[in-house]
Amino acid sequence: MNRGAMERVPSSRATLVGFFGALRARLNRLLFDLKNPVGRNVNLFIIFVVIGGVLLSMLATVPEIHHRWGRMIWIAEVSITGAFAVEYLLRLYAAQRRREYAFGFFGLVDLFTVLPLLLTGDPALALRLLRIVRLLKLARYLSTLWLFIASMRDVVEIVLVAVASIGVAVLMAGNVIYLLEPETVANAFGGVWWSLVTMTTVGYGDIVPHTTAGKLLAALLMIMGIAMFAMITGVVSYKIASTMTNRTQCTLCGRSIEVRFAYCPHCGARQQSTDAA
Repeated sequence: MNRGAMERVPSSRATLVGFFGALRARLNRLLFDLKNPVGRNVNLFIIFVVIGGVLLSMLATVPEIHHRWGRMIWIAEVSITGAFAVEYLLRLYAAQRRREYAFGFFGLVDLFTVLPLLLTGDPALALRLLRIVRLLKLARYLSTLWLFIASMRDVVEIVLVAVASIGVAVLMAGNVIYLLEPETVANAFGGVWWSLVTMTTVGYGDIVPHTTAGKLLAALLMIMGIAMFAMITGVVSYKIASTMTNRTQCTLCGRSIEVRFAYCPHCGARQQSTDAA
């Protein structure tokens, strides 16, 4: 091979690498950059496709529509699922941090959107499983919803304690109502069901206490339920308001974080302390 041919080979490789690098950067702007007008329009189109796919799945449950248009709806849903598979592969290729995307919340949602179809090979079964997962894809474009999810991470222990307290109260009340009114409640499990329905103030009316003690227990459960859920709502509301108002930008990656963070949860960079010396 002469010198000219040897020089053309590295040049061709560099051209190829530059082409794929430019393609990856272009795809990254289209799929991830919501501030870019073109990227915003592409993601807005994806939102409409997600909503349209869910509506098609709902229409397929109507017997008259399914009988007349079932085949066309099935083809459209399979095509949408295939498009989501292509979208996932493109996002995986274009992501700046592929590992972070692949194992992050949005990456897993994108994967689970198409995974049942790949595993089962049954589009109908896969599409039935994807109706709810598709809606999770909208979280990428709803900053307020993502802020809510981020806020919940800090109050999860409080919520777990509240849920555990509700569980204990429901179990105790279910057994107590069975002891008080065995003729009304068939067994302790039925009592637990009654206490849960009563504590959440749903009140189906399938089990109604007749004795004074049973009615007092029901009233106590109602008051406890209202107070407990009001407390959870207050804590979550305070946390969301605090997260929305007390935010700053990371000194390294520039992403929005809470002021109280000493290290950026996205890139791990140490933040400048705002405390007085």
